[in-house]
Amino acid sequence: MGRMIAQELCRLSMTVFVADLDMAAAKETIRATKDMPGLAEAVAVDVSKSDSVASLFRELKKKAERLDLLVNTAAILGETIFIEDLEDEAWRQMMAINLDGTFYCCREAVRWMKVHKTGRIILFSSVAALTPTPGALHYSAAKGGVNMLGKTLAQEVAKYNIRVNIIAPGYVQTPMLEGLPQGFSDYILKKTPLKRFGEVEEIAGLVAFLASPEADFFSGQIFSPNGGLVI
Repeated sequence: MGRMIAQELCRLSMTVFVADLDMAAAKETIRATKDMPGLAEAVAVDVSKSDSVASLFRELKKKAERLDLLVNTAAILGETIFIEDLEDEAWRQMMAINLDGTFYCCREAVRWMKVHKTGRIILFSSVAALTPTPGALHYSAAKGGVNMLGKTLAQEVAKYNIRVNIIAPGYVQTPMLEGLPQGFSDYILKKTPLKRFGEVEEIAGLVAFLASPEADFFSGQIFSPNGGLVI
C-alpha cells in the first residue's frame, strides 16, 4: 500500500520522501515513480525507535522547506497467535512498530507543521480495530490505539489548521495478505459482501482524496474501505 500511495502522490506532482527500514525496498519504490511528474527520494528510518524518527525529520528539514503531508503506513502483522501463546517480546514489537512508531512520527510532524499553520496527517489503522480478530489480539489492540490516537490528535491540532484522518483498510491484496493461511482468506471472502479483496490502487486513491483541497472539511474521521465486511 505504501508503494502505491507513493506512486499516486508522485503522479499528482508531489515531492515524496519514502521512509523505510528496508532501504532496498524504498529504492524499489523510487524506481517505480521515475516516469511520474513528482519527485521521490528514499530515506532510512526505524519507526520503532524515537531517536531514529527524530533523526529522519532533522534530515527532511534539510531537504524541504515545509511538511504538507504525513502518511503513516509502517506496520507488521505476523503469524496468527492466541493470547496464551503470546510472549512479551511479540507484544512489545507489535506495539513498538504499529503504535509507538505512529506516535513518534505524528509528534515530529506536528512540531514541524504547526510552524506553518497547515498540514495533513493520514494514519493507517485496520479493519481489525473495528471488529474482533481472534489470533491477532496484539495487532487489533495496536490498531485500535491508532484510531484513538488519530481522533484525539485531530482535536489537539485543529487550532494549527492541521487535519488528521485514519484509514482502516479491510483485506487488501498485499504481501501481508498473502502471508495469511488459505483457510482464513476463504473465510474472509465468504464474510465480505462484495466477495473480493481490495486493491492497493483503491487505497491510494483514498489517500489522494484526503490530501486534496476537496477534503478540507474532514478531520478525525475513520475511513474503512472493506467491501462491506464491517457495516
